[in-house]
Formats: sequence, C-alpha cells, structure tokens
Amino acid sequence: MNIKSKPESFTNKALVESQKSSSTQKDSPTIYNQISDKYDVRNATFGEIIEISIALYEAGEISLKEHAVLTFDFEKATNNLKRIAPGHISPDFNMHATSANSSGQRDWISEFGARAAKDFKFSNLIGYQSNTKVFDILERLSR
Repeated sequence: MNIKSKPESFTNKALVESQKSSSTQKDSPTIYNQISDKYDVRNATFGEIIEISIALYEAGEISLKEHAVLTFDFEKATNNLKRIAPGHISPDFNMHATSANSSGQRDWISEFGARAAKDFKFSNLIGYQSNTKVFDILERLSR
C-alpha cells in the first residue's frame, strides 16, 4: 500500500489520537495539581487511592494496567487467603509492605516503593516495573 493512499479513516483516526495526546499532555499538570490539592498520597486511605486512580484513568493520564495496579485491593486479597487457607497462613499476615494508621491511611509512595524493592529483590521484573511506574505517578501527586 502506498503511504500517500492511506484510507481517510486511518488519517482521521491518527489526527484525532494526535490531538487527544497533545491535549492530554497540555492538561497533565492541571489534573495532577487538582488531585494533589484534594488528596495527600502520603496520608491517604485505599478508598482515596481508588478515587485518584479513577480520575487519572478517566483523564487519560494512566493506563488500564496502572489503574489495576493502583486499585488492587491487598486487604481483600489478604483476607481471602486467610479464609481459604486457615492454619497455613499466620493471622498476622498482611500483603501490604507498609503499615496503615488507625484510620486506614498510609503513605502510598512508600508502599509502592517498598513493593517495587521487594519485586526487584525477588527478580520479579514485571512487578518491579509496574510498581515503579505507579510510584512515579504518585510522586507527581506528592505535596
């Protein structure tokens, strides 16, 4: 196929994607500023992290994979493991890498940094890459 004879729909689609991308990049600081004004990622609940992730995903700032990593419920997964394998898993077992305060707030930058470090230590390079990307996203939101 000759490049000059690309179907019009392809050209229009590429143009729309290009405009969408440049528009997203132009609005990037705005969405990050709005979110960081409303939330403190160094002292947030999991529910607040979900709200942050949804806002970033809907604004086109993060991928579906990054949204999934941010919103995976470690507390629910921990409880399911304890329920499914009682006796094999310590009652004190927790999948989180850091502790939350009594209100359920934690430093999510430290959490994802610790997860990335753990993944690297165990040669889980895919997990390391995913958690490092989320760490970088949260750092952009740091006050």
